[in-house]
Amino acid sequence: MTEMTTQGTVYVIYIATTPEKLWAALTSSEFTRRYFFNRTVESDWKQGSPWLLRMPDGRVDVKGEVRESDPPRKLVVSWNVDWAPEKLPEAVVSYEIEPLGGGVVRLTMTEAHPAPIPAYLLEGGRKGWPMILSALKSLLETGKPLNIPVPQPPKEPGQ
Repeated sequence: MTEMTTQGTVYVIYIATTPEKLWAALTSSEFTRRYFFNRTVESDWKQGSPWLLRMPDGRVDVKGEVRESDPPRKLVVSWNVDWAPEKLPEAVVSYEIEPLGGGVVRLTMTEAHPAPIPAYLLEGGRKGWPMILSALKSLLETGKPLNIPVPQPPKEPGQ
């Protein structure tokens, strides 16, 4: 039997940038294409609006709703994986941007799971988010993203 969990994850990263530039990087396809495995985002980023993350071939990867939008401080979106063969429970992804002074901001990214999910699926986020956030940091600080291969989806134990 597959172990189920509601455990979430929190990532904190410090970036030499402004809150406005970080917000633009999170909400603009011009940026996401360069650090989020060539994916693009689509939304007007207003509370209640739909949003989606599109794969390079045009397929929808993730879709959801903007739950909270307070530019350039906080963005909260529901996260529904669209490509998976089985329907996965919705997650909630939050980005909190805090200016620390001296041209540095702290980005706290949280992935929460209101409904139980198979525990092995956490592996995908735990591999992918550090890659995405590191590439975002590099892009904002140097103008160049990291060249990281796209992680493969986790497999259920025993497969």
